[in-house]
Amino acid sequence: MKLIPLATAVAALSLPAMLGAQQTAASNAAPAMPPGYEIPKNMTTYYLALYVRGPKFMANDSPEHQALTKRHLSYIRRMIEEKKYMIAGPVVDDGPHLGLAIISAPNAEEAKRIAQGDPAIAAGHMAVEMRAAMLPSMASLIVTY
Repeated sequence: MKLIPLATAVAALSLPAMLGAQQTAASNAAPAMPPGYEIPKNMTTYYLALYVRGPKFMANDSPEHQALTKRHLSYIRRMIEEKKYMIAGPVVDDGPHLGLAIISAPNAEEAKRIAQGDPAIAAGHMAVEMRAAMLPSMASLIVTY
């Protein structure tokens, strides 16, 4: 027969009761993350729209391009005002991406539908690559014009 100290036996018997009390008291709280794994509490799914050259990409100096740019920028402003685009802007290096937007939508199909409403995408001047991303909530973000 194995002998264990009395203090160890008492602790072993009372531990489940103590844990149950802690779980009851904290049942409404989110579980604590172990050190090193903390993440923001308000993580939200957004859709990252990466704008790339489309099949009908136009030169920057044509009158058609200038008119399309005005419609494109107007669409982006409306989407930001409607909180469908959380942020949007151009990419300023020489890589393949022309711009990006973070879209708030209930699912990927709706995010793609919103992005495809952009006149520059509808005209084929740009195309969009869509990626889902978990980011801190941007609900309180304000973009001013």
